[in-house]
Amino acid sequence: MSFSWTLGMWAAVPVIPILSLRLNENIALAGLVVSIGGGGRFIVSYITGPLLDRLGRRGVGTVGVFIRMVFSFLEGISPTYVALLGFRFGSGIGTSIWGAAQQTMIADVATPEDRGRITGRKQGFQQIGAIVGPVLGGAAWAITGDIRVPFFINGFSKLACLLTMLFVMVETRHLSAAAGTNPPMTQRPAKESRSLHSRFSAMSNGIAALAATGFLYVMIGMFAVNLLRATVQDLVLPVYVEEVLGLAESQLGIIIAAMGVGGLIMSFGGGWATDRWGVQAVLVPGTLMAAGGLLLTAQEPGLVGMVLLATTLGAAASLVMIGTQAFAIDVSPRGARGRFFGQTQAAGHFATLVGPFAIGGIADLFGLAAAFYTIGGIFLLMTPMGVIMGFIGPRFRQSEHAHHH
Repeated sequence: MSFSWTLGMWAAVPVIPILSLRLNENIALAGLVVSIGGGGRFIVSYITGPLLDRLGRRGVGTVGVFIRMVFSFLEGISPTYVALLGFRFGSGIGTSIWGAAQQTMIADVATPEDRGRITGRKQGFQQIGAIVGPVLGGAAWAITGDIRVPFFINGFSKLACLLTMLFVMVETRHLSAAAGTNPPMTQRPAKESRSLHSRFSAMSNGIAALAATGFLYVMIGMFAVNLLRATVQDLVLPVYVEEVLGLAESQLGIIIAAMGVGGLIMSFGGGWATDRWGVQAVLVPGTLMAAGGLLLTAQEPGLVGMVLLATTLGAAASLVMIGTQAFAIDVSPRGARGRFFGQTQAAGHFATLVGPFAIGGIADLFGLAAAFYTIGGIFLLMTPMGVIMGFIGPRFRQSEHAHHH
């Protein structure tokens, strides 16, 4: 499902701003079409979580996939700019529901021994879809001469996910209360828990502080990774390659593809390293690679250097995402996992929504190099957080396990 989802998404993503410009010749409004989905995702994230806990993962997730499928097809037949804008917002709603459901289901089935490899495999198949998708979408557009075909590819990719949810996927909510997975946040039923603070109140002050800080770290990690992708890959890097480095459009495609290849290379090995040595084994090198790669990117490298740096940035993003999601599984509360992942996913959606505007503003005021330095600084500040997260996760599991028994 991760492969099919990203395959269709990346078949359509490159042509979304082009279709927008055909409907309304305004670059700023085309940027709004690209980012408006983040608004839909951010708004719905907080609603989705409680529904996942109350109604179950499979049913709610299926609704999300169906919504995304419908709006994917509607995007392809948008008659006007306003219609495209509205359909993109609706697509964001479906994406948010599915994303929270998927992450919650992974947390339900994962154990401390395999959550890194499960996350890494999911990340790996997403990267394969992200590499193949643009090629497929571009080829379909070239063969048919119709810019709307990639949107229909996206719709059918979501149909494949919908059929999987309906006929293959099973409900996993009961696993949140079963032995052998992450221990519960508290022995009270989920319906009696009112907030994160009330669930932590029965624990010692030290464990409560660590758990609360862990939740904050997950949000920061999700924000940083999505910021890197939404600003560097989708906004700053294409402009930088064309206007500063003076490279051709075909070379830009090679550079963007290199980010996907870097992410794919690190996905499976990063998951294995997480399970073997802890989340700090991927978070610390991942944040340092991101900071160093962004610093060197601002030094105006040539094509070969830029391809190598793009590969490094893609690998770094993959490592930080795997470490963050594995840590999130470690500290996610049983009985309230849906709400937990809904809230942490919202941090990533918020980065997608505001990141392009904020980083774009820095680039306008101080130059493109300043934008790379800003994002690099954020990842550099995350490096010591990676060490702390590696300490919190095992301590949290051990303390909760003792409390449960």
